[in-house]
Amino acid sequence: MKLKISTLLLALTVVAATGCSNSSNNSQTTGESTTTPATSEQSADNSGTTSTETGSQESSMDNSATGTDTGSNESTESTDTSSSESTTASDLTTKDVAKAIEKQGIKLTSQPKEDWVLNNVKPDRYVTSSDAKQAEPVSIYVFDSSADLEKGMKDLETQVNGVPFRKTEYTKGNVLVIYWFEPALNDGSTEKGKLDAKLKKAVDSL
Repeated sequence: MKLKISTLLLALTVVAATGCSNSSNNSQTTGESTTTPATSEQSADNSGTTSTETGSQESSMDNSATGTDTGSNESTESTDTSSSESTTASDLTTKDVAKAIEKQGIKLTSQPKEDWVLNNVKPDRYVTSSDAKQAEPVSIYVFDSSADLEKGMKDLETQVNGVPFRKTEYTKGNVLVIYWFEPALNDGSTEKGKLDAKLKKAVDSL
């Protein structure tokens, strides 16, 4: 009888031990299964963070490149503007202008004489013929810039002060040519002289 009871107790002990072992294994398996998704999520988060940082770096690089290009363009524009301003103030002299007029078949003779000073610029004065009876004055002004020429034109208007001088003016850049024509030498015309077309062509060629 005692032997049977001992055998039964031993059997129960084995069963109990076996049940505990299975329960422990199931817990471990469940723990591992729970841990694995957490690791996957963490990996996904890290991947997302890396992607975001990479995108920020690329955006920063793009912005930096854009800034560089803009600066380069501004520098180019500034250079172009400076070049344009420098060409406005021509290196022409009054003699250069006189040569351009003579190329049109007008013979000029220098005639130093007191003439109107416009915006502090004195002209070189010529006449269109060595014959005093046929000579018509031509005044050539070369200003420092086109802006100075505009001031000179206003100065001319002030000095003329409404007096109906028989003259025509031609300008280009910083050059001003005034042709003082004589109506008696131009079929009585009070608007233009016979040399106006050639003078205009000469100034336009500068």
